[in-house]
Amino acid sequence: MMMLAVMSACQHRTKRPDVTGIDVRPVSISRYEQALFRLELGDLPPGLDALSGEFRFFLGNNYRDTLNLIRLQNFLQDPVILDAHRQVEKTYPDLLSLEAELTQAFRYWKYYFPGAKEPKVYSYISGFFYEAPVEYYDSVMLISLDMFLGAGYEPYKAIGLPQYMIRRMEPAFIVPDAMKQVAYSLLPAATSDRTLLDQMILHGKVLCFLDDILPGTPDTLKIGYTPSEMAWARDNGKMFWSLLIENDLLYATDPVTVNKFIQDGPFTSGLPEESPAMLGRWMGWQIVRAYLQRNPGVSLQQLFAMTDSQEILSSSRYKPSK
Repeated sequence: MMMLAVMSACQHRTKRPDVTGIDVRPVSISRYEQALFRLELGDLPPGLDALSGEFRFFLGNNYRDTLNLIRLQNFLQDPVILDAHRQVEKTYPDLLSLEAELTQAFRYWKYYFPGAKEPKVYSYISGFFYEAPVEYYDSVMLISLDMFLGAGYEPYKAIGLPQYMIRRMEPAFIVPDAMKQVAYSLLPAATSDRTLLDQMILHGKVLCFLDDILPGTPDTLKIGYTPSEMAWARDNGKMFWSLLIENDLLYATDPVTVNKFIQDGPFTSGLPEESPAMLGRWMGWQIVRAYLQRNPGVSLQQLFAMTDSQEILSSSRYKPSK
């Protein structure tokens, strides 16, 4: 398992709030994958009838349709999927620890956002849906357990997933990934003319949300960097900031430029291969942290409601030390 460096997490809060009195429903994850793989293949319709109440979100209303039944049968007999199911059962014989971590995360979320309503959480086998290992839909959260089987799970390589993604497919990433999806749902609606700075601040807000919602969680888990990548970002922050300023990149709007510094990948194009990807997100994180340090009275709710990225940057007086 990847070694994790514990970095300074919540830099703008001097003391964790006491959330013991926050009333949340203890998370009890409904395991769709277990219920599904227990069905008799030769008699699927009545088995699906029995699941249609609790797992209607997955099955929909037309699960008895012939084509849907054929697809489901093929899924349940696919050797690759069967291997993933066996590994899920081995890796996650129960989800008690995950349930406890999510319950605590929801407490912090509700502390900072009192109107928050914790979702119903389901686990399932997605068939390696790497684009969205965790999904959040207001009242429902879906966790694809086959995307968190450990970096040593060989089928990940066999289906062509890149190493920079595989190394994050560890159980420890589930809760940070889950709460990240919650954070994105709290942001104002996107605009079509978003600058690189806007994107940096947007992702910086999300990562600062994790600072508060998951206190004590290593920064490496929040952004998905290795310890060496985190060190590179920290040690080369001044160089990267100069690159953005001198080339007038903060206010670029063309997708190629924005994506170069925001999107995931093995490293940042145009920089040494030792550099991590998503350096724009990392620097946005530092800017928002600096802003919150200088404006301790600003709540997370107020921060998320702010739409003027330039105001946040100016007020942060951000300047990397090295």
